[in-house]
Amino acid sequence: MWRKTLLTIAFSLTLSHTSSAAQNVVDLALEGVGTGSVEQMQSRIFSTPLTVLGPEFRDRAIHELPDSIRRNRLTEGKLLRTVELVISPIIQMHGRDQKGQIDLFLFRGDVPQAMLFRGCILLISDSLADALNDDELAGIIAHELGHSYFMDEMVEAQKTKDTSAMRIVELKCDAVAMLSLRLMGRDSSLHLRGLKRIQTITKRKGLSSSTFQSHPEMVERAQFSDRFRRLIVEGR
Repeated sequence: MWRKTLLTIAFSLTLSHTSSAAQNVVDLALEGVGTGSVEQMQSRIFSTPLTVLGPEFRDRAIHELPDSIRRNRLTEGKLLRTVELVISPIIQMHGRDQKGQIDLFLFRGDVPQAMLFRGCILLISDSLADALNDDELAGIIAHELGHSYFMDEMVEAQKTKDTSAMRIVELKCDAVAMLSLRLMGRDSSLHLRGLKRIQTITKRKGLSSSTFQSHPEMVERAQFSDRFRRLIVEGR
């Protein structure tokens, strides 16, 4: 009886701690992006100075990609044209549309993934691009471009192995994604739906969630999404 009671108390404390920790990360991320109208947030976040990398750096970045990715690059086809159309207004919105600032690298891969590699190569697997509709894909792409604004924070967090700080950066990039969708006249909630779709596919493929320790739990992302979307609706 005592053993059962102690286990119940311990379990309750664990849930309470987890909920508190999640809320703390969400609160800190919201403080980091600030408040204001859509236009004020756009001006504040999107105006962060970005380092523009030259063609030699981009060529070196592509060379540094794993062979399994470089060998499977897709250079033609309907999916590539679709992704290019989705990407175009987003990189223009974020001032990265000058020739060569961002190179799209679509590749064949079973794992749905997207990444801004070395700050200049937008990596997208065909399994991710195939799984999402245009609005969901736009949100994911805007999230990845969002990393450009918080690169120094992420580098410092990785250097000190501060997973909480990494999760906060990821949530801030979610804010960039939702703000971008809103500015394009799209439903900002579709970013979260895209994330959930990716999670479902990832679990179905049997990938361990420990691979994504630096990313927030979906419950944290849902909390952040709900609160941030209310902010941009009320602040407009």
